[in-house]
Amino acid sequence: MSVEIVRDLRGLHTSIARHRNGPLNTAASLAIVPTMGAIHKAHEKLIMEAKRNADIVLATIFVNPMQFGKNEDFNKYPKSEEEDIKRLESKGCNIIYIPNVETIYPDGFDLSINVPKLSSILCGKKRPAHFEGVCTIVTKLLLQSGADYAVFGEKDYQQLLIIKRLVKNLDIPCQILPIETVRDENGLAISSRNQYLNTENRNIANNINKIMKNAADNYKNKDIESTINLVKNNFLDSGIKKIDYVEIRKGENLDVISNNDKSNARLFIAVYISDTRLIDNIKL
Repeated sequence: MSVEIVRDLRGLHTSIARHRNGPLNTAASLAIVPTMGAIHKAHEKLIMEAKRNADIVLATIFVNPMQFGKNEDFNKYPKSEEEDIKRLESKGCNIIYIPNVETIYPDGFDLSINVPKLSSILCGKKRPAHFEGVCTIVTKLLLQSGADYAVFGEKDYQQLLIIKRLVKNLDIPCQILPIETVRDENGLAISSRNQYLNTENRNIANNINKIMKNAADNYKNKDIESTINLVKNNFLDSGIKKIDYVEIRKGENLDVISNNDKSNARLFIAVYISDTRLIDNIKL
């Protein structure tokens, strides 16, 4: 059975009901993989994880205007719907939901959802209202689909924790499944925004993971401030001119970490290479 493409809520519900009931009238499980399109290898890994855990795999393609700030790249965000559909279908996706803005945010829409504590630091501090937009669209997609599982990558680690907290606090009956950051042959975290990098900038970006791994290797022998300064200096030496943040926080809740308890730490970074903002994180 080929993949079904649906573009409105009625079509989504009809398709899900048909797949859930199935030929034997058995209640099939559903996993959702929310995306903004520009499908790449990391998205494909999300689909494969969804397929391992559920009978039905639903992918969504929606570039969410609510999570983009002023002067960000909403209008130039890469779009490749025809190729996206082919790639998602090839990995076993059953349904692809491609709503337009009016379907998600109809006239008179007046709601936002926020997880304030986790959203006020790291990327949330640098991109006000970004996670409010993420929380709102993810909540809508989970409720629209009634998914049993949702799959997210650890590259957006802060987002992953926020969505876990969101689902728990709102009692949404959906299990969040994380997958490790998917990297290319140079260790660069795969992202749709990597398309913006020219050859020179990609060569600079290829240093990010090496610098972070070096910090992880030396973490036990250095204090927090020294590790952060090492990463910042190595970034600057590699040709990265603008550093948004370099922070070390607790992996389970993003709390500030101290030299008295350096356990379960993660290094979080955001940098600009030319006009492209890249994020990454690594367990220390």
